[in-house]
Amino acid sequence: MILLLILIFLLFQLFILLCCVAAGNDAASQEISDQEQLEFIREWKKKHPLR
Repeated sequence: MILLLILIFLLFQLFILLCCVAAGNDAASQEISDQEQLEFIREWKKKHPLR
């Protein structure tokens, strides 16, 4: 019984890992993420100018 629960847990973890890997390899989502990071950096620089 315990072995079955451990197996189900590990399969669930594997499923989540594969979903994360698949989502991370999407070129469009990566470009959106890059744009969001650039926007964050621009806003941060406006609020924290170099002295």
